[in-house]
Amino acid sequence: MTPIVEVRDLRREFGHVRAIDGMSFTLNAGAPIGLVGPNGAGKTTLFSVLCGFLPPTSGDVKVMGRPPLHPDLRGRVAILPQDAALVKGMPIVRQLALFAELQGFDRAGAIREAERVLGLVELADVGGRAVDTLSHGMRKRVAIAQAFIGEPELVLLDEPTAGLDPNTATNIANLIRSLDQSRTFIISSHNLDDIEALCGSVVIISQGRLTEHRTLGELMARTSVLTFRLEAEASGEAIAALQTVEGVTKVERGTDGERRLVVHFRESDANATQIRVLQALAQAGVVFLEMQRGQSLESRVRELTRR
Repeated sequence: MTPIVEVRDLRREFGHVRAIDGMSFTLNAGAPIGLVGPNGAGKTTLFSVLCGFLPPTSGDVKVMGRPPLHPDLRGRVAILPQDAALVKGMPIVRQLALFAELQGFDRAGAIREAERVLGLVELADVGGRAVDTLSHGMRKRVAIAQAFIGEPELVLLDEPTAGLDPNTATNIANLIRSLDQSRTFIISSHNLDDIEALCGSVVIISQGRLTEHRTLGELMARTSVLTFRLEAEASGEAIAALQTVEGVTKVERGTDGERRLVVHFRESDANATQIRVLQALAQAGVVFLEMQRGQSLESRVRELTRR
């Protein structure tokens, strides 16, 4: 099966600044894929190259076996840019209909399609309004709606829930879940809880380079790690006591101020080791506010991009 995205030794430079520096990876169609990394990592630049907004400085990019902007990709790739803007003063339904016409819909079909995607984001009643009469959150939902016009096989979403209230963000996440069987999503977001909840694998980039590309389960080591969020920093004596627990292979303390412990253990005796770890924490007087099997995605991304 042809990969949905292939990137080989990709470089993109802006003058003397190298935003993408020799990046290579392959993505297959299927469960949503997270694209994460710190500010300035190159995420938005990568999306722009994949969509053909920016040409590579060097290297090779294929989307569904074709270079970006190839005629065969018309209507098959959609994007929500991070700062998507709509034309002020024009009715929203007409703007979305224009996008649909660019994909090949006739005039009547384009209006129906615009109304359909507005319904997906629960804005069916605002189609006749101009974008400048909407709240920030509503404008963001209109921008998301345009990414669902037609039947795209690949949808790139750059910060889809940024600026949305919690209820609306949850509705957008549920919409993505309802559609991910019929298309592949690549989602870039600083909200790593969203990535963790929605995605099956994650691409981590930093300073324009690929840091990791793994499934969420592999990345977060769910089977052999316990992560504790503590009420106060653990003492050296408490950490030493944990390191002597049968089955424990390593104990890591979070950076200063994180009040976090990560306890690694052998998988062969997981349940018994977890009980012994909890007993050791209690005996050492360590109070934890939260325990998680595995490491959070946020912790892993911070760890990997600090290197």
